[in-house]
Amino acid sequence: MTNKVEIEKTIGLSELQKEKLKLETDRATLGERLQALTAEREKTQQQLMMIAGALQALEHLVDIADPEVSLEEEVEADLGITKE
Repeated sequence: MTNKVEIEKTIGLSELQKEKLKLETDRATLGERLQALTAEREKTQQQLMMIAGALQALEHLVDIADPEVSLEEEVEADLGITKE
């Protein structure tokens, strides 16, 4: 009867060690994945900032070449109203 209890303890310890190894591997994998996602996020943020800057520059050039008509003037023109 003593042998049966000792065997169960050995199997239990072996299972715990396997689970610990699995969890450590999972943690390392998730850590690597998080680093990759963080790098991708930073890259995407840089791209968004570059696009925002390009849009701002283009808006400025368009305003210089063809100034926008104010919303009020546009509505009056659409209605055929002229200021006297």
